Amino acid sequence: MKIFMSHSSKQKLFVKELRRHIPASMSLWIDERELRVGANIEAELESAVRQSCDFFILVIDRDSNESEWVHKEISWAIEREKELGQTFLLPIVVDSDAWTGSDPRIRDRKFLALQDFTDESIAAVGRSLTSEMFEWLSNRLSNERSVSPGDLERKSNAGLLKSADQLTSGLATIVKSELVPYRASNPISLTDFLAQLRRNSAVDMSTPEDLFDVLERLNSLHLLNGVEFDEDFIFLSRENFSYKSDLHVPVKKQMARFAAKSIQSGMTIALDGGSSVLAVVNVITRRLRTGNLQGLNIITNFIPAAAELLDELSTLGAGDRDRLAQVFMIGGLTRPVSLTTIPLDFAKGSELLTDPTVEYDRILQTTGPIDVAFIGANGMFGTTGLGTHNPYETSVKRWFVENSKRRFILMDPTKLRIPQDVPFASFDDGLEIVTGYTDANREAIEEFAELIEPTASTFEVVK
Repeated sequence: MKIFMSHSSKQKLFVKELRRHIPASMSLWIDERELRVGANIEAELESAVRQSCDFFILVIDRDSNESEWVHKEISWAIEREKELGQTFLLPIVVDSDAWTGSDPRIRDRKFLALQDFTDESIAAVGRSLTSEMFEWLSNRLSNERSVSPGDLERKSNAGLLKSADQLTSGLATIVKSELVPYRASNPISLTDFLAQLRRNSAVDMSTPEDLFDVLERLNSLHLLNGVEFDEDFIFLSRENFSYKSDLHVPVKKQMARFAAKSIQSGMTIALDGGSSVLAVVNVITRRLRTGNLQGLNIITNFIPAAAELLDELSTLGAGDRDRLAQVFMIGGLTRPVSLTTIPLDFAKGSELLTDPTVEYDRILQTTGPIDVAFIGANGMFGTTGLGTHNPYETSVKRWFVENSKRRFILMDPTKLRIPQDVPFASFDDGLEIVTGYTDANREAIEEFAELIEPTASTFEVVK
């Protein structure tokens, strides 16, 4: 799906930030990225609006009201809208005083409003925009179904179906992101979940029955793997890495930048699984590329971390014994859910049959002691420590904790209240727990800070 973003030059940064908060399947048409050198600017813009895009998003501020280019683009969009016979132009107001001075041809429309330029507000607009486009595209698809087969071919309905599928995937991502705090031990009712979706994600459904029908549809498309629901309750039974990696990206980057400051050349570091840890890997690869890090020993059980590091080292021309960095992979059975390795005995059954740390310790004979470990956590184990949902990865996490001089625990703020069944670390272990701040999780952050204060661990909230 392609979206044309019409905006004044003042709002380029907003548009680029908004890009991060809508599904990757939606491609934003932005002037400096799309125009070719030597192209006829007006002809290219008109073609993009009238032929190449599925929606026209108008960002309204005082400068856009005065822009001749924006007025031309609005005219093209309105003409395209008439051709479609469907809504095509969707306004976003980023300057509340500018709406009264906007183009009179659109002033009677419903619009999305940006409250402020915080990441949380931009994310809310991104969620609302995704939801609105999903609704309009669904309406278009329903209308197309009443057209004769010959007309359907001429209208390139295959492209419409593709766009509808992309937005459906985006809606599934919203559902799963809102479900993160709710597990089998604390499911949420469909009534309460519907209210949460409408409040946080601007998903507009009238009744729990409507929500159930949508969930059934998403499930039939295999887009809700790891989600369990019935007519009354819904919860997340399994967290797949594939969709966790797209959640709370700005917060995870802030956490990674803070924690990665502890890494110095010549260190041995350990990398656990999880999307927050992968953000640390991104920092490491950038610093390797710029020559700011070298001589690292990196121990990990996380396949994406090893792959990204090895790809960077290969690009830099490193050899097997190059001292830029060496990557040591903890072996065992691979888990498709978390993309990590776990002790081999779990392939035989549910109980850990032998102590795997003997094999882990062999790595330390080559690397030396671990200077700093970066460990992901899925939530709390009671009020005394951190845990995971199952025992599969506990042995690696615990080994990292016991064999590291410093232990950074990376938890996005949505995890601070999630109960877990299996402990891997105690607050008496001297953990350095890092999270990011969001207004939505302020209360949970404050509660967690009070819990940590009398313990041997520390708690850092980065902004």
